[in-house]
Amino acid sequence: VARCTGWAKREGASMLFLPECLGFMGDSARHTLASADPPIDTLLRRDVPTEADSEVRKMLADAIEGCSREGGNCDGPAGGAAGSHQQGDEPVESIIRELQFVASRAKLWISGGGVHTRTPESGKIHNTHVIIDSDGRIRAHYHKIHLFDVSIPGKVALRESNTTDPGGELVVVDSPLGRLGLGICYDMRFPEMYVELVRRGAEVLLAPSAFTVPTGRAHWHALLRARAIEGQCYMIAAAQVGRHNERRRSYGHSVAYDPWGELLADAGGYDSPGVEACEEEGEEDSPIKAPSVIVVDIVPGRVAEVRERMPIQDHRERATFPR
Repeated sequence: VARCTGWAKREGASMLFLPECLGFMGDSARHTLASADPPIDTLLRRDVPTEADSEVRKMLADAIEGCSREGGNCDGPAGGAAGSHQQGDEPVESIIRELQFVASRAKLWISGGGVHTRTPESGKIHNTHVIIDSDGRIRAHYHKIHLFDVSIPGKVALRESNTTDPGGELVVVDSPLGRLGLGICYDMRFPEMYVELVRRGAEVLLAPSAFTVPTGRAHWHALLRARAIEGQCYMIAAAQVGRHNERRRSYGHSVAYDPWGELLADAGGYDSPGVEACEEEGEEDSPIKAPSVIVVDIVPGRVAEVRERMPIQDHRERATFPR
């Protein structure tokens, strides 16, 4: 994350979008629950961490600085074992807290597209999407509403609800890029959710993800492009890629679509040219070089231009469907 932040800063970006499960991908329910962040309400009450006052934050600061310079050194321990929630000999108390430090250090807004936060009442977690401003303040948080309980024989068998409680509130928030509508991964399959985000003023829809390879091959691009077209919004979907553990691989293809459904950028993944061989067990951990950053321009006025030419939102409000 620190390296990606440095690269984004070097490219002049104003905001960095990170994928679901950005800190670690649990290999079991026990691992996921044990490694979760404190409850979001606890984190909101704490001051923003701005000082490099620990071994972890010194490494993060060094990585941001090194990667933000043209030709700077991006190697080193800050690319290390986030999956164990530890850097060097020092445990990481909270992924979100370290994201706040990274954002404040780089003076960059960050979409933290999926962090597990504890829910003390149930003993489970929320899958939480946080928006952090360039001063390190949490501007908004969204708990994933639609949980991935899916079984495709011989391909996918996951039950997110075993560890996760669903959220219950939609979230939109202002940012330097416009008004953001927050979602996470499986949410993209529910167009009514994104329609309501647009009603509430969303101009840039977000779907940070860790899509499985089989479902990604079948539906990833189609779903994201559809949400962009029907909402007449930008759609940004940062995505995990490659093998995480024996049970999980992610499809990749971090993408951005414009309000007309044009593909602005694709970071690649499975199905990219020349990576088909990585499908087999035992092949390399990722079909592409990762982590990586792609940069796109969000053009002021583009959403309004598209909506003026084809006022879908107005037409939607006028439509009635008698039962």
